[in-house]
Amino acid sequence: MNINFYSNFKKITFILTIILVTFALPEISSENLDYNSSIIIGPYPQKIELNSSIIVWETSINTTSNSVRYGPNPNCELIVYNNYSSNFHTIELYGLNYSTKYYYKVTSEGMESKVYSFYTKFESYDPIKFVAYGDSRGVWDNWVNASIVADGIEKAQPYFVLHTGDLVKNGNYFEQWIDFFRISEFIHNSTLYPTLGNHEYYDESYFKFFLLLNKNPWYSFDNGPVHFICLDSNIKNSLKLSQILWIIKDLKENTNPFTIVFFHHPPYSSGNHGSTIYLRLIWGRIFEYFNVDIVFNGHDHSYERGKVKSVNYIVTGGGGAPLYDIGNKWWTIYSEKSYHHCLISCDNNNLTYKAINTDGTVIDSFEIVK
Repeated sequence: MNINFYSNFKKITFILTIILVTFALPEISSENLDYNSSIIIGPYPQKIELNSSIIVWETSINTTSNSVRYGPNPNCELIVYNNYSSNFHTIELYGLNYSTKYYYKVTSEGMESKVYSFYTKFESYDPIKFVAYGDSRGVWDNWVNASIVADGIEKAQPYFVLHTGDLVKNGNYFEQWIDFFRISEFIHNSTLYPTLGNHEYYDESYFKFFLLLNKNPWYSFDNGPVHFICLDSNIKNSLKLSQILWIIKDLKENTNPFTIVFFHHPPYSSGNHGSTIYLRLIWGRIFEYFNVDIVFNGHDHSYERGKVKSVNYIVTGGGGAPLYDIGNKWWTIYSEKSYHHCLISCDNNNLTYKAINTDGTVIDSFEIVK
């Protein structure tokens, strides 16, 4: 009797399991379809100019019907289409006004983003607000601290952001790029200007996701009263005569009130990696000669501000990577082992600088008056 009971119980259980699995399959397939058909990176603005911008995003599958809806208000009443079949999408918006905030959202077939915003470039007489930070690579702690820093940047609502390199731990792994964009909400609303760290490994993803000038590792641009210069400090290019001559030519032609340079390896650092002496001896003298106002670097995962002659050297490597111990050298004004970002506001005559940690405390500040 007991044997028959257990035998029948097993049969009934097996039949019920088959029925449940059968009815559950359509729901599971639907969930997988939603997951597999999604916007996995972006959207975000790139190559902003006075009257144009490019919106970039990537979908998990190839899509043909893609568009950007945009306008001066959240209704996004204007639209531009792109009917090329791809999973990586770029659409350029023309006829924009300078120094203006625009709203936008993207669609790829059945997928639609939230409404975000960006600013076109500002005229030289307009005030600007931007952030500098670096070394966000957060694989070691599943991007926890990088997310906290990114949230602080988003709250600051900068018009654009400079990144001093090492965005990811290993640029050859596409999944890490997805994670970087996923945790960096500010990228939807602030144009990101990156520089190559030693962890990008010149991977093609870096040059695909960031539409640099002629896909060159070094480039420059103007925004408001500031001239910005991005350099490649990796050994592959840092000693190239072509880059050195380009730096001199670019600085010689610069007429903006303020000049800011950013690259990865610091000429002056009292942290774990320390100073990159050959960059100090070569690039440092060029910066001093042309009266560069600020040089932003990363590489050492900490905060340090120093000053050599007229140049402010700032190590901002507290973007999410494991923190390093700090030191204090003859050039050091302030140093701290903390996660942080740097917020800069600037007009024609004044530049105001604040380094802000993850609880919102200003850990360092200064002002430059022209």
